Amino acid sequence: MKKVFILLLTIGFLSSGFAQERATVVNGLSKIAVIRQHTVPSDLTYPMTNHNYTTPGVIKDGRLLGDETEIIETVYDLQSNANLSNRFWVWEDGTMAATCTRGVENPTGFAFPDRGTGYNYFDGTAWGPKPTARIETKRTGWPNIAPWGETGEIVVSHNFNVEIVLNHRENKGTGPWQQFIYSGPGGGLQPAWPRVVTSGPDNNYLNMFYNTNSVYQGQTTAILYSRYSKDTQTWDIQDEVLEGVGSDYYLQINADDYVMASKGNIVVLLGSSAWFDLFMMKSTDMGETWEKTIIWEHPYPFFDFNTTLMPDTLYSVDNSANLAIDDNGMVHVVWGIGRVARLAAAPPDPGFYSYWPYTDGIGYWNESMGQIPEADNPHHTMMPEYLESLGMLIGWTQDVNNSGFIFDFEGTAETPFGVYRSLGISTMPTIAIHDGMIALAYASTTETYVTADGLYNYKHIWTRFSYDLGQTWGTFFDLQAGNIFHLYDECIYPVLAPNTSPEGAFQLIYQADNIPGLFLDEDHDPVINRVIHNSMEFTVGVNDPKPVETALSVSQSYPNPTGGNTQVTVEITQPNLVGIEVFNLTGQKVLTIPAKSLQPGSHFLSFDASGLNSGVYFYTVTAGNETATRKMIVK
Repeated sequence: MKKVFILLLTIGFLSSGFAQERATVVNGLSKIAVIRQHTVPSDLTYPMTNHNYTTPGVIKDGRLLGDETEIIETVYDLQSNANLSNRFWVWEDGTMAATCTRGVENPTGFAFPDRGTGYNYFDGTAWGPKPTARIETKRTGWPNIAPWGETGEIVVSHNFNVEIVLNHRENKGTGPWQQFIYSGPGGGLQPAWPRVVTSGPDNNYLNMFYNTNSVYQGQTTAILYSRYSKDTQTWDIQDEVLEGVGSDYYLQINADDYVMASKGNIVVLLGSSAWFDLFMMKSTDMGETWEKTIIWEHPYPFFDFNTTLMPDTLYSVDNSANLAIDDNGMVHVVWGIGRVARLAAAPPDPGFYSYWPYTDGIGYWNESMGQIPEADNPHHTMMPEYLESLGMLIGWTQDVNNSGFIFDFEGTAETPFGVYRSLGISTMPTIAIHDGMIALAYASTTETYVTADGLYNYKHIWTRFSYDLGQTWGTFFDLQAGNIFHLYDECIYPVLAPNTSPEGAFQLIYQADNIPGLFLDEDHDPVINRVIHNSMEFTVGVNDPKPVETALSVSQSYPNPTGGNTQVTVEITQPNLVGIEVFNLTGQKVLTIPAKSLQPGSHFLSFDASGLNSGVYFYTVTAGNETATRKMIVK
C-alpha cells in the first residue's frame, strides 16, 4: 500500500504539493447511504464495582517534529456529542491553559471512575507535566475554561444527573482550585453539558448555557441560560429559556448542539444541528438582552425523529460548527456539511435516519451576509456546490495524490474512514481571528494516509487562512504532512484559542491516536489518546505570502443587512481625502458621504442608510487615487 510523506526540515507542514481546487467526486460514492439510529446523548455512568486494570502504554513515543508538544493523555476519547466546548485559552502575557475530558482508569464498561478535567498550563516558557488526576473532587466531564477576573481562571464541567461543577482560582496556573456547585432549578432536572464564556471589561461575568437532559417546558430537552457576577457574587440570571430557543421554536436542543464565544461585552450562542436551524443568539450587554439571527432556516420546523418524513435528502449542518468575533464585533461562523434524510418513500423505523458519509465541505458565514438565501430546492441550500456559488464554501478534503478525484481513498473498509457524531468527511471546524486575519482548522479524511491493516484512511488537521476577514482564503495546509510521528495518526477535535499569543501566533490543540473512530462509540479497543498543542507561528506558507499592503483597506460594512446607521472601517497608510459613494444595482449613485481629510491609521466611518429602499447596494470608498468597493444589503 502506498504511503506519501515528506520530511520537512523547517516548519513541518506541506504546502501546494497537491491540487487545492475541488476535484471531481469518484463516480457513485456520493450516492452511498447508511442507516443510523438517533439516540438522545447520555453520559455513561460507571458501575459500583472495581476491576483490575493496567494503563495501556503509549502507542508511539518520540519527539514530534515542528512546534508541537504532547500535553495531556487520556483513554476516554469522546470529547463531544457534536460541537466542542471552549477547552483552550491564551492570555495576553503568552501563558495558556488547555483542558479535555480525561479518563485512564478502568475503561471496562466505560467506567472511568477517575474521569474529570485533564488540565495543563503553559507558563510562557514550557508546558507543565502531563496531568495524572482530574482537578475536580468528583467524576465530571465536558470541561470549559475561561479567564476569571483580572488574573484568574475558571473551569466548568458537569457531574451527570446531578449538577454543574465549577472550579476557579484567583491566579491562573497556580494555587488550589476552589470548587462550587450549580444545581439548576431542581424538580428532577438534570443539568449537563455546559458551555461557558466570561464577559465584561475584567471577565467578571460568567455566562453559561446548559442542557436539561429531560423534558422541560414543552421541549424534550432544552437549554437554559444563567449568569454569575463576580462583583456581587450572585447568580443574577438563573435558568432562563431565552426567547427564540424554547418550545415555540424547537422540539428539542440536545447535548452539545451549541457553542459560545465572547469578546468584551459581546456574548454569542451558536446553535447548530442537522435537525434544526443554524442560528445565533447575540448579546452586546454581557447577557442582559439577546437578539436572534437565523443563518440557515431548516425546512422542517419541529423535526421529530419518530414522525417527520422527507420527500428528498437534506443537505444540512453535519452537527459541528464554531464561531469567532472580530474587532468590530461582527460574528463569523463555520460548520461542517452533511446530508441526511428520513425518506417518505421508504420510511425507516422510528428513531432511525439515513446519512451520506461521502458528503464533504466546510461552510462559512458572517453577519454581513444576512440569512443564507434559499436554493430553488430548499433541501439543497446547504449543498456544497450551492454554497460555493455564494462564496461560502471554504474547506473540503484535498486531492493529495493529484488524481483529479476527491474521495479517492485507499482504505478497503465499506466506509474507509472514521465517522463521528459529526458526520462529514471534513468536519469539526474551528476558527479564530486576530488583527483582521482568520485562521480555520478542521479535521478531514486525507488521501494516501492509511492504517497499517489497509482498512481506513486517517483524518488530519487542515488549516487555511483569510487575510481580509473572510473575503478571500489562501492555501490549504496539512499540519501532519511531513511528520513521521503522525504517519499513523487519526487527528480530530481541533480547537483554536479565540485569541493569539503576543507574537500573533494562532494556538491550536487537537487529539490524536492511532485508530480511526472512538473507543466510547465501540469502534475499537481502548488506547492512549494524546492531546497535542501546536503553535501555528507559520501562518504564511512559502507559496502563500501575505498580500502586498496597499494604501487603502476597507472592511465590510456592519451591521449588514442594515436598516439605519452602518459603519465601515477604513485604513490608510498616508494622509488623504477619504469619501464614500453608494450605488444601486443599476449603477445609479444614491448617496454621497463628503470626503474628509484623514491621517494614517484606522478610521470608523458611519452613514445612514435608512432613506434607501430595501435591496442590494454597492459602496465605493475613495482615498486619493485608490478605491475599494463592497456590497451592502438594506432591509
